[in-house]
Amino acid sequence: MTKVLSFLAGLGFWPFIILFTALATIITEVLVMVQSYWLTGGFFDRNLMIAALITPIITGFLISCLIALIIRYLVTIQNSLKAAEEKLQNSNKRLKEAQNIAHLGFWEFDLEENRLFWSDEVYRIFGLEPQEFEASYEGFLSYVHPEDREALANEYQQSIEEKRRYNIVHRIIQKNGAVRYVEERCKHSYNSDDKPIRSIGTVYDITDRIADQNKLQRLFDLQKNIIIQTDGKRLKKANQSFLHFFGYDSLEDLLKEHDCLYDLFVEDERFFHSGKVPDGSTWIETLETLPKKERVVSLVNTHRHPHVFSISVNRFDDDDFIVSFTDISETMLEKFALEQRVSRDHLTGAYSRDFFDANIHNLIENAEKRNTYLGLIMLDIDHFKRVNDTFGHDIGDQVLKHLVSTVRYSIRNDDLLIRWGGEEFLLVIETESIETLRRMAEHVRQRVDNEPFEVVGHVGCSLGITLHAENESIDQTIKRADVALYEAKESGRNKVVLAES
Repeated sequence: MTKVLSFLAGLGFWPFIILFTALATIITEVLVMVQSYWLTGGFFDRNLMIAALITPIITGFLISCLIALIIRYLVTIQNSLKAAEEKLQNSNKRLKEAQNIAHLGFWEFDLEENRLFWSDEVYRIFGLEPQEFEASYEGFLSYVHPEDREALANEYQQSIEEKRRYNIVHRIIQKNGAVRYVEERCKHSYNSDDKPIRSIGTVYDITDRIADQNKLQRLFDLQKNIIIQTDGKRLKKANQSFLHFFGYDSLEDLLKEHDCLYDLFVEDERFFHSGKVPDGSTWIETLETLPKKERVVSLVNTHRHPHVFSISVNRFDDDDFIVSFTDISETMLEKFALEQRVSRDHLTGAYSRDFFDANIHNLIENAEKRNTYLGLIMLDIDHFKRVNDTFGHDIGDQVLKHLVSTVRYSIRNDDLLIRWGGEEFLLVIETESIETLRRMAEHVRQRVDNEPFEVVGHVGCSLGITLHAENESIDQTIKRADVALYEAKESGRNKVVLAES
């Protein structure tokens, strides 16, 4: 039938009309001749022959036109179907080629009829010939690695019950015994009664990717530095140095207790930590904005010993980073020891004037940011020369150290006690008002006044207090506190005097 239609369509519209009109005329004339012989006994009747010629020409022409149009329509439909079939075949061919290249197979499971369909690539992933046997759920499970079989079955069943998609990585054992890693994704369809009726999913061969990850892991483990892979939110990979440092057998064990590495950063203002990460940013993004010398963190190992690390960050792909931690604890300890020697008075342990000079501007800025005042209390031991002259300089040194410990016990942790020179000390205190500062100074004076000092017995002190004013140099503030201290000594000692504004 297809060949006949193709032949007729190939004649063209007008040749088809002429041919079939001629055939209709010839056939009609023959029939008329037979009819004439039956009626008259002769084959030729002039009138019948003329009528028989005109009628079939007209009728044949009209019928031929109709048939030609019908044939053309049928041929168009036939060509469309053929083109659609070829397009579908090409599409299926390209889909199969794409699945083959990507090692991605498609499957569909009809839960009502317990019938499973595998694409050809699923068979290949499982080491089988395409459509080698009729796929079934039980047959599929038989190729899953025994150690992964139960977890896979449970995950599939739970995803149906919870009406969610699932994504799981598991191993399969091919027909030849080779072990491969696959990633499965699946979603489910339900009827109006919420009964599951169909599962549709993909199988992706990720063996090569797992192999690359294993190679990367081995490369990680060869490094003495702590190395991690992260997206800034989750830890994805870590080397043995990391696990050994924190005392975990595996990364999974650590992730049970900590979501991200920056949870483990020690909150020390000398180092980078989670408190320095702005809202809406990750610690990696924040770290990348810092100068290299500030990319330093402190971590505590499994033995509770703090270590200091410098950090280098390298982008691994669009989402992940490789972060390396280099232990610089020894260098930093030497630096801290030097800073300690410079910033502390070697006799009393109070901060030094060098420390004050290096940090006073930061202290002023912090107070301004918090809308508070920076208060200064200048303190001097009364009649300290008499102590040295009467008891000797060794006892005088003991008095200085005892005084420092007494004052420290009287102030807050954030308040600074600085040895200004000889028996003179400076307290730097962030405060809400001058009255609050005065009460704190009086509290210090009373504690010293009531404190028994060995050998010497009683020691008194005079104090001058003031607040740092906006746009004022710190030297002016100190001079004002010093004038108030002088007034306290001149007016009887062992008292607090407020400097004039």
